[in-house]
Amino acid sequence: MAVFSRATIPLLFVLFALLTVPVLIGVYVYRDARRRGMNAVLWTLIAVVSPALIGFIIYLLVRGNDPDLRCPKCQRAVAEAYAVCPHCGTKLRPVCPNCAFPVEPDWKVCPKCATPLDDGATRYTPPLRQRDTTLNKILIAIIVVPVVLIVLGICGFVVSESMDGGSCALREATFDEYDQQQTSEATREAVHDWLGSLEFRSEGAYALRYDDFDDLGAGNEYYFLFYIPDGGHSPSASFGIDSSLFGTTLNLRLERTGNSGTLYFVQASADQPPEPRIVLGGRHIRCEVQVVDYNPTLFFIEPTYDQAEPGAAELPERLSVVKLVGSAMEDGAGETDLPGSAAASENAGSVEVMDEDLMLKILSAIDRGERVPVEQIPDHDFKDGFEIIVEYQIHEDSLSHPEMVRHLVFINDGICYLIDDRVTNTAHGSAYRIMEDDFYGVLEDLFQ
Repeated sequence: MAVFSRATIPLLFVLFALLTVPVLIGVYVYRDARRRGMNAVLWTLIAVVSPALIGFIIYLLVRGNDPDLRCPKCQRAVAEAYAVCPHCGTKLRPVCPNCAFPVEPDWKVCPKCATPLDDGATRYTPPLRQRDTTLNKILIAIIVVPVVLIVLGICGFVVSESMDGGSCALREATFDEYDQQQTSEATREAVHDWLGSLEFRSEGAYALRYDDFDDLGAGNEYYFLFYIPDGGHSPSASFGIDSSLFGTTLNLRLERTGNSGTLYFVQASADQPPEPRIVLGGRHIRCEVQVVDYNPTLFFIEPTYDQAEPGAAELPERLSVVKLVGSAMEDGAGETDLPGSAAASENAGSVEVMDEDLMLKILSAIDRGERVPVEQIPDHDFKDGFEIIVEYQIHEDSLSHPEMVRHLVFINDGICYLIDDRVTNTAHGSAYRIMEDDFYGVLEDLFQ
């Protein structure tokens, strides 16, 4: 069964629109020419094949010599020159009763034999001319279809310019490297089961997709694990996100290498799930995507703990609380520095939280903290506070790394605030949170 991706739908729509006008013209010309006794096949080919509707225009001009007329009595086809219907004898045109010369209804004397014409001589029933309503529809389609395509093209360009195309990152790992670096045994087993269930095709790609909505401001994140036979260890790989009126596309272009022993991982930020478009060795190949409820990639996703249950949550490897004192936390303008600069403050001591229940309590409180709108960020001038350092994985040789988060905590006008280091995009809200009343006291108790 053929499966069309979202990226191919606009192309199919444009192709359908472009074929609509020639098909309508061809059907119309064939039926109309056949009814008029003209060479229907020849005129259909001329009308459809000729560029810029030239053939269709010629047909409309030529067909006037063969009008579509019908006898008013027997409904059989008649010619414009017929004085009477050859099938039933109905008088179709007025003629001179003496010489049978065609005359006009308002003439009083025959111009050929000078015979007076009375009302009986000019009495007749003219042939019926068929109403051509189909032609009007064809002409409307000729005008509307190009206009629609132009409008869609303009809208697509405007939308693609205004939309945030998103960003993405690419990693590659062998099967052994994946097994070593994947910290979740359940995820590792699920990926192996998926690989074992695939029916490989020489011209195919396979993917697992995990959707993660980040309410900290980064937006929607989509994590792809790709298995592309014959595309491993590509010497050159290009990738990117394209957004348009018809959707978002994740483009991945690889060279054909014959290596089937690696996995590709893509982390994509986009407003909607991107449709993969894989090009291998210059040829577009079909990609089968399966959506899963776990992160199959090696990209790190910061967990949330606002609804975590004790004993069920995967806790960080280390959580430390640093007590900060003095005016070093304040810049020259009286505004608090963001979390990256807290290391310049005076360190009055550090405590590593070893109790897992207390660790979960602190992390849950952070995620439950109410986000403060940008326009309501407090003006503060404080001298004391805390820095919470969360290390999901410990890297002793790095003072800062992607799997480490630093939060600042302070009191202002009796309200406990936390500056969330995870917020990388403040378009959807600031990095400030209002914490629970006892949160500051919990941190103070660590230093008693």
